Amino acid sequence: METKFDLKSARVRASLTQREMARKMGMSQTSYLRYEKGELVLRVDQAWNFSKIVGITFDQIIFFKSNYTSSVQKQTAQKKPGQ
Repeated sequence: METKFDLKSARVRASLTQREMARKMGMSQTSYLRYEKGELVLRVDQAWNFSKIVGITFDQIIFFKSNYTSSVQKQTAQKKPGQ
């Protein structure tokens, strides 16, 4: 079984700060932090770029929390129609 990395551990393994990673990804540090905390999920092209920057294969990186689908469903259910 191969080792898996979340965004933070992959970034740290590459010896990059959040600020450096945000700059390399072309986004603000605040935006990057939201991805790292699991509040947002990277698009596939962004995820591919991330894997190239950190030097870890795409399939070894966990790009979202395991409960991502259920958390999205919960957020969607809480919205009122027309929002």
